[in-house]
Amino acid sequence: MAKPFERFASELNAQQVSLLLDTVQYFEEAPKLLSIPDRQGTSIPVPITADTLRAILAVLDENKPMDKQVFVFDWQEGSQEETDLLLVELPDGTIIRQPTDYQAFSPV
Repeated sequence: MAKPFERFASELNAQQVSLLLDTVQYFEEAPKLLSIPDRQGTSIPVPITADTLRAILAVLDENKPMDKQVFVFDWQEGSQEETDLLLVELPDGTIIRQPTDYQAFSPV
């Protein structure tokens, strides 16, 4: 399979991430690709889990739900023995590595 998306940055706020988390939890039994906007406003379909969204939400200030921070999303293809990874770089440089089977996610 070709790489599902190229590395991109997205400016997200707590309100957006909370809504994305609600969507993921609603479709928990049938994972969906979520549309994450890049900095130009183009929606990129990303296979993201509730745990990853919670980690993103944890670095945002819920008292300032509209304050945006930059997150960088990337895809790392695994070998035959390893699972592919969704990589999410948090504003502080920490990288979340989410093992992901892209085929398990479907469009919303």
